[in-house]
Amino acid sequence: MFLLTNKTLIMIFYGTKSRHIKNDRISNVDCPDCNTTVSMNYSLYEKYAHIYWIPFFPIKKLTFAECNSCKKTFEQKDFSAPIKQKIHYSMGRISSPLWMYSGIFIIAGIFLFAMYSSVQKGKDTETFIKSPKVGDVYFLNSSKGFYSSVKVSKVSKDSLTILLNDMEIDNKTNIDKIDVDKNYNNKSNVSKKEMQKLYDEKKIFEIKRN
Repeated sequence: MFLLTNKTLIMIFYGTKSRHIKNDRISNVDCPDCNTTVSMNYSLYEKYAHIYWIPFFPIKKLTFAECNSCKKTFEQKDFSAPIKQKIHYSMGRISSPLWMYSGIFIIAGIFLFAMYSSVQKGKDTETFIKSPKVGDVYFLNSSKGFYSSVKVSKVSKDSLTILLNDMEIDNKTNIDKIDVDKNYNNKSNVSKKEMQKLYDEKKIFEIKRN
């Protein structure tokens, strides 16, 4: 599968695989092929979906049985009622292993980590705006649909000397790309109250402190 995102072609590998679960034998059943009372060996497999070969979830269980007399192999849909019943009792209750849900656990972990990081960044920003330090980088809404940053170069009692970033970017998640020293060329003085106001108006959305 291919996805086109921001003019970038992404290839996604996905599909299904099977895992062998169990082998066993049942006795005294009638073979649908040779019509004799025989024993049968059966094998149980479980099919699961994967993306990039990481298991995401089980799809279904597959059972195959082989007659020990005529060696005919039967799929589950070909089982007679007595064969189904004996295999069911022989098999018992088999749950899908947790590793078959690995992909879901990974996505859930990433989601929870992203939520935690977002909350923590918000708390840090709320703390940093009240106690600025030299080197703090303020990420802000620059103009409609664009984002930029300023860097604190000096902290006075009631004001800050900041370096203005010459660059803007239209993607908030990539704003780190313009946070490089060569882009900070112009200085400006601003009161701490003004910076607090920008934060309260949500124009400053993050403060990074190294």
